[in-house]
Amino acid sequence: MRRYVWAVLALLAAGCSARSTQAEGGRLPWTVPHVLRIGIASDPDRLNPYLSEMDVSYDIASLVYSYLIVADARGRLIGDLALAVPSRANGGISPDGRTYVYRLRRNVIWHDGAPFTSADVVASWRAVMDPRNDTFEREGYDEVTSIRTLGRYAIAIRLRRRYPPFVSRFFAPLQEGGKPILPAHVLRRERSFNAGPLSSAPVGTGPFRFVSWARGDRIVLERFDRYFKGRPKLQRIELTVVPNDRSLALALQTHRVDLIAAASPALLPEYRSAAGTVVSTAPWNSQGALFANSSKPALSDSRVRRSIADAVPYDEILRDVAGGSFRPALDSLPPTAIGYRVFAARTQQLENAARELDAAGWRMGPDGTRRRGGTRLDLTLATIAGNAQFERIALLVQASLRRVGIDLAIRTYAYSTIFAAPAGPIYGGTYDLALYSNTLNWDPDVYNFVACDRWYPRGQNIFRYCNPQLDQLERAGLQTDDIARRATIYRAAGRIIWNDVAYVPLYESDRIVVRSSDLREYLPNPTATPWWNAWRWDM
Repeated sequence: MRRYVWAVLALLAAGCSARSTQAEGGRLPWTVPHVLRIGIASDPDRLNPYLSEMDVSYDIASLVYSYLIVADARGRLIGDLALAVPSRANGGISPDGRTYVYRLRRNVIWHDGAPFTSADVVASWRAVMDPRNDTFEREGYDEVTSIRTLGRYAIAIRLRRRYPPFVSRFFAPLQEGGKPILPAHVLRRERSFNAGPLSSAPVGTGPFRFVSWARGDRIVLERFDRYFKGRPKLQRIELTVVPNDRSLALALQTHRVDLIAAASPALLPEYRSAAGTVVSTAPWNSQGALFANSSKPALSDSRVRRSIADAVPYDEILRDVAGGSFRPALDSLPPTAIGYRVFAARTQQLENAARELDAAGWRMGPDGTRRRGGTRLDLTLATIAGNAQFERIALLVQASLRRVGIDLAIRTYAYSTIFAAPAGPIYGGTYDLALYSNTLNWDPDVYNFVACDRWYPRGQNIFRYCNPQLDQLERAGLQTDDIARRATIYRAAGRIIWNDVAYVPLYESDRIVVRSSDLREYLPNPTATPWWNAWRWDM
C-alpha cells in the first residue's frame, strides 16, 4: 500500500484566523480549565458504534474506546491496542496473504477495572458476525475463517482468501463503519446486543470514560486516569447538542462551546468573528456528492444521471457556498489511493444535459417540466435539516435542474433521521436524490458500496446501483497484492463509476477546524474518526 503522507494541520493563510482576548494566567476568561465543550449537531442514535452510521457515534467511540490500529495526523497507520501494524516485513502477514497476527499491549484496563486481553478481540469479532446483531459494515470481518488467541496478548486470524484491505478494516477507524474493540465480559452478560447497555452506557479502554447522556442536551465524559498511553490532560469533555449550524456558530460566539465537531464552510465569516477562536484546515479524505437512487425508474437510466451531472452548477458551489475552501472532485477515490486518476473537472453543461434527456425520451412539456409517456420528471432531493452548506447547495441544484426540465423538490431530515436504518430515507431506499458528504475508503476497494449483490441490507450499496463490468473489476482488485496491478484495476473501475455516473462527486474538502485558541494539541487525522490523540488535548 502506498505510504500516506499529509501535512500536519495545513494551516493556510487564507483559511486560518484567530481573535483572542486573554485573561490572567494565559487563558481566555470564558475557558473552563481542563474542560472541553464540544458542539455537536445531533444526539447519536446509539452509543454502540457497531449499530450506528452517524459521525457523532464514531467521534464518541474514539474518545471512549480503542482500536487495533489508528492513523496519526499525517495519515500514517500506527498501533493502538496492537503494538504494531501487521505487515510482511514484521511477520504479521503470511506470504500467502491469508494469515494475520496482531501482538497486543499488556496492562490495558477497561473502564470498569477488568483487564484487556486477546479474548476481547475474539469476542468483538463474534459480535460483528452474529446474525442476530444489527451490525453495520461486516465487510472484511466476513473474510475471516478462524480467529484464535495466542496466549493473552496475541491473536492469529486466517482468511478465506487473500484480502488486501484487511488491515485497514479490521477494528480500525479509517473509514465509514470503523469499529473499536468491545469488552468480552460485558458482551457475555448482555441479553440483547441491539438494545443492551453498550448502546447507552459504553465501557471502553479509551482516554475518557462515559458518565452520562441527557438526550437532546449533552453527553459527559471524564478522564480515565489509567489510560494505557498516559493520563489524559483534560479532566472532562462535554458534548452539547446544538441542532443547526447557525445555532452552533452562535454558541461559539457566546462561548458556550470551545470546538465545533463538524464546521460548515458556509459560515466561515461567523466563525472568524468569534473572539478567541482559531479557524484552520486539516487534511480529510472527504467528498461531497449528489447520490442517485438507481432503483427508481427514471434514475436507472444512466443518460438521466449524466444529465443531472451536466446540470450541476459546480463553479457556483465552490465559489458561493464553499468560499474557496473546497476543491473540484477529480475522481471517485481520494487523491492518496492506489488507482487515483485525474479526470477533467466537471463543469455545468446545460446543453449536454438537455440532449441526454431528449435521447432518453424525456420531452419538454408546456409547463417547463419534461414528460415521458405521460409521466412527469419529478424528483425529490433529501438532505440534512439545519445544515447551511447542504441547504444552499440544494437550492442551487434545484434551480439548475429546473432549467433543463427536471422538477426537483427539496426535503430536509434531521441528521439522526436521514441515516436511520432501516427506516430512514437513505437506507430505506425512499429517496430519489440525496445530498451529503462522506469519508472515502482508505483502500480503493468499494465493492461493498457499488456491487449488484450488495444492495442494502446485504451490503452498503444504498444507491441500488448495478454494473456487472464494475463488479468484475472490483472483485479482481481483491485478488492481488501487487500495487501496480491493483492501481491499473482501480483506474479502470474509477472510469466506469465516473462515466456511468454511479453518483455525482461535487467537491473534495479539507476538514474545517473551528476551535478555541486555548485548545492545545488538537491534531485531527484525515480519516472518518479523526480524534486519535485526545489524551493529549488540554484547555
